[in-house]
Amino acid sequence: MKYTLLLSCIALLFSCSQPKETPKSQAVETPNMESTPDNGRLLGAYYFGAGYFTLVPDNIRHDLDEMKSWGTDVVCIGITESDIKYNEGNIRFIIEEAHERGMQVFAVPSRMAGITAGQPIEPPLFGYHHPETAVLRKDGTPVVRRTHGILSSFYHPEVKDYFIETTSSMLEKFALDGIIWDEPKSTWWEWQDYSELALKDNPEGDYVKYLEDFADFFSDINAELKAQKPDLTIVHFDEACRDDSVVNISATIEHLDYYGTDGKPYPLTKTENITNRDKKVLPRYGERYLKAGRENGLKTMMLVENQRLSKEQVVKMDKTFPQILQMDVDFLIYYYYGFYDEAPEYKMEVIKKYLPKFKKMEL
Repeated sequence: MKYTLLLSCIALLFSCSQPKETPKSQAVETPNMESTPDNGRLLGAYYFGAGYFTLVPDNIRHDLDEMKSWGTDVVCIGITESDIKYNEGNIRFIIEEAHERGMQVFAVPSRMAGITAGQPIEPPLFGYHHPETAVLRKDGTPVVRRTHGILSSFYHPEVKDYFIETTSSMLEKFALDGIIWDEPKSTWWEWQDYSELALKDNPEGDYVKYLEDFADFFSDINAELKAQKPDLTIVHFDEACRDDSVVNISATIEHLDYYGTDGKPYPLTKTENITNRDKKVLPRYGERYLKAGRENGLKTMMLVENQRLSKEQVVKMDKTFPQILQMDVDFLIYYYYGFYDEAPEYKMEVIKKYLPKFKKMEL
């Protein structure tokens, strides 16, 4: 009796330890975006200031894992001239971790000579050491922005040398896959240079000629960078609110791979007293850049400014994002959280609802 009972217990334990196979008729099927082939588009994340001083490895890994799960191909990190010397280890860690996950890393050279935007906000050291390079207004006063410092003129040869040397140093120190020129400030007509050096090349102070000189400046820099790293991807974009001259002339910059714009992810809502900044929206105004890029044989990009948004603006973004996904964009970039705002978690819930669809939808 005891022997029989013992055998029964053993048989029961053995049966409980075996994995149960779910009948095929009862198997639960979940939607899988991976089953749809990519359409060739790239998805990027602006990842600014992460681990700038205090770097917690697991926090960085979590962020990169999440970006990857949304279909992100490119992690875009801001690098200033100070970062090259003082933040080298943190930058290298992010790059290595991104590469391990199969994502590329593009640098956004930030606050260089007051010309580029990018990672906020370190006043440009170059202008303090070279105040003679400052852009001069018609009245001879230098352009010095209260929180951004001196805006240097691209007409000065040392400014071009500084751009080439600093960005080349980034390529030498870090395993970067691309460079993004973010919102160059030189193209604002209010900040056109009327210095003696500028007027020597452009005696009439013609704005179109000034923009053409600006395009030559970046063309020369891009040529140097491509010579150093031929497979380097170079992206250039400006604000959606800029005038048509900026849109069309900047698209002629040579040695670019992608060209585009950034702006708010919803349409203009004001109907009167519209300021220029109100037009910094992707629908309609941003689409001009896509057209100009295509006309110059370039791939297109857009940066969705999903940061500093109120809840009301996030609701607008939720309604408009499907329209943005349908635009003629080859490379879409979003902010991974960005500046703290009213409801960051809610904002990112809306964003991640749409991002995986970007590379899967038919155009």
